[in-house]
Amino acid sequence: MEESNNNVAEWEEKLVGKILLEDDAEHTLKDDEVVRIKDLPSYHRVLPPGAIMTRDYRVDRLNVFIDDNRKVERVYYA
Repeated sequence: MEESNNNVAEWEEKLVGKILLEDDAEHTLKDDEVVRIKDLPSYHRVLPPGAIMTRDYRVDRLNVFIDDNRKVERVYYA
């Protein structure tokens, strides 16, 4: 996935509803049900439930919100 792509709609389509895994994590899910951290843009942050986040605004940072099962719930740039 390209870093220069800040189209949030495209990232939503690629990520929302999928399980976010560490790059070396093994799984038994179908490949289209998972996404690896290495596939995110280089400037991103993953936010689990209840995570504390800074309020600094970065137009090129993709925020990835996951649930307790690491399923991506929503994404946006800021």
